[in-house]
Amino acid sequence: MSIVAAVDGEAGSTQVVETAVDLARAYDTELYVVNVITEEEMERRRDEREDYFIDDAARDAAGVARGVVADVTDDREAITPVGRIGEPVEEVLEEGDKRDADYIVMGGRKRSAVGKALFGSVTQSLLLSADRPVVTVITQG
Repeated sequence: MSIVAAVDGEAGSTQVVETAVDLARAYDTELYVVNVITEEEMERRRDEREDYFIDDAARDAAGVARGVVADVTDDREAITPVGRIGEPVEEVLEEGDKRDADYIVMGGRKRSAVGKALFGSVTQSLLLSADRPVVTVITQG
């Protein structure tokens, strides 16, 4: 059993990790906190710094996850920060499969119906694609 929490490093990420920590403690299981850098973002960073490679992007993404965890708790023994590169929905689902997660925890921002229809939603896509329970934390960030 494990729990995978997806964070983007924005203000609402702390609420996601707080919820995931509570679940992990309740089920006495490991928690993996995942941040995904898109390939476009990695390429943008590579344009700024020629010696920026996929390992650097994964390390940066894991650093975001580690930072959110540090903002939430000092007790980090059963929490593993994970950095991935790619399409956020696909990468979070793949991490859930890899860890055989019982739950995926992620944030959702309050948005209007028009905003959801025009711009899509990582949260909505993950909810529709996941083959395991998804806990959605409505964040203010």
